[in-house]
This record gives sequence, C-alpha cells and structure tokens, in this order.
Amino acid sequence: MLLLSFTVRNHKSIRDEVTLDLTKSDLRTLQPGDGDWAAVTYPLAALYGGNAAGKSAVLDAMRYTFAAVFESATTWQARKTMFRAPFRLDSTSEESSSTYELDFVHDGRRHLYWFEVDREGIRREQLRDLPASRWRTLLDRDRDGGVLKFHPALRGRIDVTPRELVLSRALLIPGSVLHDIAVGLVSSYDFVSVKDSHREARLADIADSLLEKTIDANDMVALLMAADIGIQQISADEKDLPESFQRLVRALMKEAKQGTAAESSEAEEPPVEVDPGTDLKGAVVRSLLFTHRGVENEQVPFRIQDESDGTIAWLAVAVPALETLRRGGLLLVDEIDASLHPHLVEILLAAFEDPEINRKHAQLIFTTHDTHLLSPQSDVKLEPEQVWITDKTYDGVTELACLAEFPKHPDANVAKRYLAGRYGGVPRLAPSILAGLVDVETSRR
Repeated sequence: MLLLSFTVRNHKSIRDEVTLDLTKSDLRTLQPGDGDWAAVTYPLAALYGGNAAGKSAVLDAMRYTFAAVFESATTWQARKTMFRAPFRLDSTSEESSSTYELDFVHDGRRHLYWFEVDREGIRREQLRDLPASRWRTLLDRDRDGGVLKFHPALRGRIDVTPRELVLSRALLIPGSVLHDIAVGLVSSYDFVSVKDSHREARLADIADSLLEKTIDANDMVALLMAADIGIQQISADEKDLPESFQRLVRALMKEAKQGTAAESSEAEEPPVEVDPGTDLKGAVVRSLLFTHRGVENEQVPFRIQDESDGTIAWLAVAVPALETLRRGGLLLVDEIDASLHPHLVEILLAAFEDPEINRKHAQLIFTTHDTHLLSPQSDVKLEPEQVWITDKTYDGVTELACLAEFPKHPDANVAKRYLAGRYGGVPRLAPSILAGLVDVETSRR
C-alpha cells in the first residue's frame, strides 16, 4: 500500500474535516502518466504543533481507520455499542457521525475507501478504484437507503452485521470479494507510540521474535551499533512464571468469577466461566538481555530495566522502521523525538528519504517538536508540502494546515519563524501565571 492522502471528520479533537496529503504538487491528474506513483508521493510527513493541539489525534484517527478494517468484524462485535471517539466539546458532535477516508495505491492501482460511523454502527461505506481514467465503484453501502451493492466484476457478495465493515469481514474470508485489498491495507501498516505500555509491548514482541528466530539478533545488534549505544550483543531468555505470581493470578481469577456471577444473577447475559484452578505451569516470562562493550572480556548481560530510556526508545522505533523499510507500507510514529538524540531521528528519516535504501517505497508519518528538522542545519530536507501544523481554536477544535499554504520567503529560517508563531501551532504561553504561583507559595512561608 502507498498512501496518497487521509481525511477525517469528527474524531477526538478533530471536529471539522481535515486532510493530510502525501502527494506532490506535480500530480495534477488522477494518476501519473507513467504510472510511477512513488515518484509523485512523499515518503515522509511531519506533524508539528503545540501540546494538546491535535497532532496525536490525527495519528489516532488513522489508527482507528486501520483498526476498524482489522477488528470491526471480530473483537469489536463483543461491544454493546459502536466503538468510536467523536468530538465531545459541543452539544452536537457526539451524536453526529464520523467519517474516515483513505486514498491509496494497491497493486499499482489507485483506490478510494471511506466509511461513516455513528452510535448505531456503520452508516455508509464505499470503495472505488481507478482502472483507467474514470472512477469505478466496487462497493456501495448505505444503511439509511438499505443499500449494499457490489460491482458485477467482483462476482460475489459479503453479508455483514450493522457494526462491521464489509472490508473487515472480507479480511476473514480468503478468496472472497475484496479480501486482497483488505489484507493489503492491514498488513502494510504499523504504529509506534511514546507511551511506556506500548514500548513494553513492543520490546516483549522483540524478545518473542528473537527466541522464535523470526528476527535476526545480528540485525538488532547492527541497529544498536548504528546508534553508538555501546551494546555488542543482544539476546533473550525465558523463565518460568514464579509460583507466587501464579497463586496471585489464580486468586484474582477466582475473585473475578465470584464477582461476575454476582453481577450476572440479575442480568440477562450468562456469567462468564472462569476456572480458578487454571493451570499456569509452563507459563514463562521472556525478556531481553544486552551485553555492553567494556574493559573486561566477560561482561554480565544487562536486562531491559537496566537500560536507558534512549536505548528503549531507539529499539521501539528502529525495529518497526526497519521492518517497514524491508516490506514497504506505512509507519506512524507518535513523538519520534522522545528520548532520542536529533541525529538518531535524522538517521531514520534519511533512510525513508533515500531511494537506494527505501526500495519498497515505505512511508513514515510522525509527530514531533524537533524544530532542528526545519532548520538549514538538518541533514534531512523536508519540503514545505511534507510539513503539517496542527493548531487548536479557542473552542478546542484541531485545525490542520500545510506549510506550503503559507507565503514562501526565500532563505527564510523556517524553524525560527515556526517558533515565533508565524505558522501557528505553538502554545499560547502565560509565564506570568507560573510566576504568580511561585510568588503565592513564597508569601505563604
């Protein structure tokens, strides 16, 4: 998959429709004349903005879109209502529908997929492709009109529940209508969060992959050496789950069973059966081990708890970046500069920009506060069309603008102008409030 643009309306702090466009201004027709989509699409897009201005909301909306394709026919069905996250700071948006749209290239052909959700479920869903010079509708679904139509060329039909996407159901049925497109979307997407819980899960996945030999340890060492962290070897081990922890889990499961049974005595749904005697023997804990460069020949491996935040951050970002570069697809990274030196961030971005390295036309969309990337001193030269700025109105609504929309000033220091607020996206600071708080505390003594 090659992403051309993403559009969203009514998601978290995004109330009104916004679009993140990755196509170059050279593309003035529905498709390039020579069919080279990579030549007219940017591999990088940077999202800037103040804290709580909506940078993460844009990425979260994209995550939601891919998650809906991946999960709305499975885990989401267990929910009693439609899983969604509308704007909540006015009296109408929470009851209104939300829309999500992907403009992308699959198998060399342009596709446009969008869906609309509300409290009840999927309201609209449509998929179009561009086999020649005109759009063709492959799927058209309209709950209000009672419509679910497929193009005759697809030679098939997929029935769905009110709260699942057709593309999500197609994902579960190999050989079915639209299955390949659904697989192409979800298999070429990944996300990296700055949250500790996400990093821990990512590192746990790396430990599993090392033990199962689906990741080469030499690749991990090379990534760490590229960051000059001083680690010469990486491995993983596994230990049995401590008996004390097993007893605790059994006790919690027993308590959960009793609580569930009590709550279900007056409910319509039957209680969930939980066996307090569940056998946890054989359960293991897997963890990463790091051997550092030192003065002695024999070095004691360090566990991940002993490593710096920078090492953890680098592994959590660099491993999925490497995987995305190898297979192609889309990687989203929230706060890419968190705990990382600017030069390490530049290494990652430069790899996506370099066609000799990025041979599968992988794409990276990231949020950051690192204005060094906008300065003339940066080794990565972002075009104005690759820089997007989020700002928030007085009413708490996120707005999205492209740097290319602002007047161009030859030889202007973009980083300095951004920090000066010329493009918006910077916090409206009130240092006098902090000073006043300090004075209040001082006067109380």
